[in-house]
Amino acid sequence: MAKYEIRNGIAIIPEDETIIAREAFRNCEELTSVLIPHSVTEIRALAFYGCTGLTSIVIPKSVVAIAYDAFTGCSNLNSIVVEDGNPVYDSRENCNAIIEKRSSTLVRGCSTTTIPEGIEIIGNSAFSNCKGLTSIALPSSITAIKNNAFFDCTELAELFIPKNLTQIGCNDVFANCKGLTSIVVEDGNPVYDSRGNCNAIIENGEKLILGCCNSIIPNGVRTIARSAFSGCAITSATIPDTVVTIEAYAFSHCSMLSEVVIPNDVETIEHGAFAESGLVDVVVPEKVRNLHGVFCRCHELITATVKGKLDDFRSDCTFPFMDCSSLESITFLDCVRYIKDESCNGCKSLKNIYVPAKKGDYYKKRFTEELHSIIIELEPVKKTKK
Repeated sequence: MAKYEIRNGIAIIPEDETIIAREAFRNCEELTSVLIPHSVTEIRALAFYGCTGLTSIVIPKSVVAIAYDAFTGCSNLNSIVVEDGNPVYDSRENCNAIIEKRSSTLVRGCSTTTIPEGIEIIGNSAFSNCKGLTSIALPSSITAIKNNAFFDCTELAELFIPKNLTQIGCNDVFANCKGLTSIVVEDGNPVYDSRGNCNAIIENGEKLILGCCNSIIPNGVRTIARSAFSGCAITSATIPDTVVTIEAYAFSHCSMLSEVVIPNDVETIEHGAFAESGLVDVVVPEKVRNLHGVFCRCHELITATVKGKLDDFRSDCTFPFMDCSSLESITFLDCVRYIKDESCNGCKSLKNIYVPAKKGDYYKKRFTEELHSIIIELEPVKKTKK
């Protein structure tokens, strides 16, 4: 970056420069526009990452290679123009986007983008961090949306999935789109649906991949996908008994989520599924065997009950309630085989750790000595007569 000059918010790139290097202008918040000379042929990864002041960009006809994340984090872009005559990219119909011609892929859009008919793919991170994006019309030609395409579009309120769109990426495509209130899948889509006006996207009849504050999780859903509700403004979640898997970060950063009932048939809850949510009380069902960091930084959480026998928490795992600063009580109804010494770091309000009858010594070997005084054995479970 030392070779580039920023003058009155404009990046001045030397006339003989051929490559804008990786992270060349990373986090240059004072940058508002860029003068790219016709000598430049390539813009590399993260070149303008986090340039929140960047409002416009002109891609000259000489540029034939642009990394998919070159403009990630440019949250205030509102004008994108590709110069006429570029053999690889265009911004047809004044669409305010970068289109890769050969693949009909929208590489980068902004808050004022209009996606032209004929575009087939929304590329990786294409609209990520577009803070001013409130709605987006996906044409009938769209067949795929790639990873992180709409990540952190916090003002996106409505989403309509056309029937030809049959591929939505598996990683954080709509994560932290906390303003979403309406999600509709067009009838006739062979992969996705929003049955019963559920305000969600259901994949192949069993997997909920995106929800919003108005979603109703339909009966029959077996999996709540990674980041499905991440950042959502939901206050409570009713999870049907058919659900067996809750994937990583599914309800993370749902700060208003104060109540959830996890069904007894849930078997898997992946890393960070409820991290940084607003839960006050949680009960983990008996079939769950691993809670790797599931409830980390839930600062409103007061009580937690774990019914089942958890697998080892080794050095590469995170205690499920780490940094739950308001947590007062944890109840283990079965054995935890191994707990790291630092497991209760950040649980500064912890008053009681309830453990199964006659298992006090077992748990004292697993928790640090400073916690021994709050380990309390539960009453023995009385066997019922047949």
